[in-house]
Amino acid sequence: MQVTYLPLSVLVTSFSKDSVKRPLEGFGVLVPSKEQEGGLKTLGTLFSSMMFPDRAPSDQYLYTTFIGGSRNRDLAGASLEELKHIVISDLQKLLGVDGQPRFVKHVYWRDAFPLYGHDYSSVLEAIDKMEQNLPGFYYAGNHRNGLSVGKAIASGCRAADLVISYLNSSVKQETV
Repeated sequence: MQVTYLPLSVLVTSFSKDSVKRPLEGFGVLVPSKEQEGGLKTLGTLFSSMMFPDRAPSDQYLYTTFIGGSRNRDLAGASLEELKHIVISDLQKLLGVDGQPRFVKHVYWRDAFPLYGHDYSSVLEAIDKMEQNLPGFYYAGNHRNGLSVGKAIASGCRAADLVISYLNSSVKQETV
């Protein structure tokens, strides 16, 4: 049994407000896979300075763009220059960005997202079996109930509650 992970690259870029012809207000944009037929290669972009105005100088827009995942595994590991070209191209199509970014920061995660395949139920069964067979072992993480931050936090809280309950019951048994 093995969990497969998908890679992800994130490029944070800033552009002068004057160089963005169609700035959009909101949280960002997700790029549906169908849009790849039109040449878009990114997964989506967060409009970071729209959500958090203090993250960029007042004369700039800050964008956080995601590349890779199941759609473009190989692209996630591309060179910074290639990724920068892709991001600028997509932002040009989406927002009318003109010119080069004033700031670029790149982060790459080889194992960013667990891939829930058709046999994933065997992974969940193995986790359940470990919890049953190893007293005091409780599994937490995004493997169990979902990838979102909220689901991962809920999983951690559940595991913490189980650990506390287990430890409390162990202490009571020792004092008897």
